[in-house]
Amino acid sequence: MTEGQISPWLPEQDRIRLAILGKLIEECNELAARAARCIIHGLDEVDPDSGRTNFMELGREIADVDACIGVATTELSIPVSTQRMLDKTAGFERWHGMIREAADA
Repeated sequence: MTEGQISPWLPEQDRIRLAILGKLIEECNELAARAARCIIHGLDEVDPDSGRTNFMELGREIADVDACIGVATTELSIPVSTQRMLDKTAGFERWHGMIREAADA
């Protein structure tokens, strides 16, 4: 396909797939918003609407996303790479170590 051509793809039509993906998007966005609130206001600050700390609300949003991920991977038969998850976790651990070292310098 040359530059400027429109690809002939069609959007997803299956209602169940759309519902699963839509809910996953919604919950991921709620998690992102809560994480932003934790950065801006602090983990220990209390949410005025729920009376729970941002830390507790963050845990609730993580649980919601985990549930959606479970549904999506099961219902849509999405292959998830355990090795990729292990590699990503190891990378995060190395990065956090670098941050700690920089803070101690």
